[in-house]
Amino acid sequence: MPTTNDIEQSVICYLESHKQALLEFTCSLIACPSMTPPGDERAMVERVISELSKFGLSDVKIEALAPTRPNLICRLHGESGKPVLMYSGHLDTKPVGNLEDWKTDPFRGTIQEGNLYGLGVGDMKASVAAMVYAAAALQNSNAPLAGDLLLCFTADEEGGSTYGADYLARHNLVCADYAVLGEPCGVKREWENICVVSRGIACCRVKVYGTQMHSSISDQVPSINASEKMAKILARVRSELEVRFDSHPFCAGGVTINPGVCVNGGVTWGVYPGYAEFGIDIRVVPGMTRQGLEEDLLAFLNKLEREDPDLNAELAFEPSPRDWLDATEISPSLPVVQAMQQATKKVFGQSLPLGAFPAVTDAARFQKIGGIPTIPALGSGCLTRAHSPNEFIAVDSILKAAKVYALGALALLN
Repeated sequence: MPTTNDIEQSVICYLESHKQALLEFTCSLIACPSMTPPGDERAMVERVISELSKFGLSDVKIEALAPTRPNLICRLHGESGKPVLMYSGHLDTKPVGNLEDWKTDPFRGTIQEGNLYGLGVGDMKASVAAMVYAAAALQNSNAPLAGDLLLCFTADEEGGSTYGADYLARHNLVCADYAVLGEPCGVKREWENICVVSRGIACCRVKVYGTQMHSSISDQVPSINASEKMAKILARVRSELEVRFDSHPFCAGGVTINPGVCVNGGVTWGVYPGYAEFGIDIRVVPGMTRQGLEEDLLAFLNKLEREDPDLNAELAFEPSPRDWLDATEISPSLPVVQAMQQATKKVFGQSLPLGAFPAVTDAARFQKIGGIPTIPALGSGCLTRAHSPNEFIAVDSILKAAKVYALGALALLN
């Protein structure tokens, strides 16, 4: 009877022998535009299904809230069906932006100096490819699994997950004991952490009201320039807004406040500005609530209004889902975390340290709504390159990801 080491070596050998095919598959995903907006993951789904079929992974279903926004779910069956581990990645990307800023074709995987360039390669098409090949290695190495492995590839993560993880979680369309998301788990370099925390987000606007009138008489009659008032508030947010939160061992930086992510004001030439607004993007940590944050924001605005009787400002949160998404965290003592620690130790020589993902992930849906304990980020790539022109990852990082996913599944399900 083969030992655990024998099984692991068989899986690793399978992946090593298929590393070129894995690279080519990743490039083919880059060649499938899936930007949100406009939002259309059909080409991605078709390409993934085609690859799955090559390896006999045929238990596939599509769940879609809209025809152009499909979610793909594939199951690799174990002997008992328990526990169930879900690997998940989103199929969409941010828009390409200005093509002139790219030194390579963003829709053609290009290798330069050991790196693979392309839109969405790190966020997160390489992880999707690695998950497919991890499942293929388990399937074709005859690795004995007790539990099931689910692959769940979602739409619309970059647009708020309405058509993706939120839809799947609210309608109980995926059920698992644990989940791992393939988000890039590094900030400045690849493979920094196994992320057990994902910060949440709150998006709101500060609306400022003044006197709209003919601009030629602003010095002759009482007038309040809404844009000027807004600018004064904007200048004081970062230094004076006090947000309450409890310290967290994995969130050393605490809360991130980004004032002025969007700014609007005025009408046109000749019109004195009677209205102006700016947006604030706030990344929240576990334990915070929307009510508590709203109280802190209002306290800040009320203080400014007491200082300036002419200031008329109000706070408005964005419509759902951007108004508030909870931070998530998973206990390091759970078997899924320990399994991924074992896997990363075997691939990298030592376990990756535990840490926090600074942004929002689909863990906010799978865990908070669906009740699935979720590792929010364990994948190739790093955030400093995501959502940017000339996005890239190290070529060898793709194979490493596939090994981590395969060995992690073996550790948890074998």
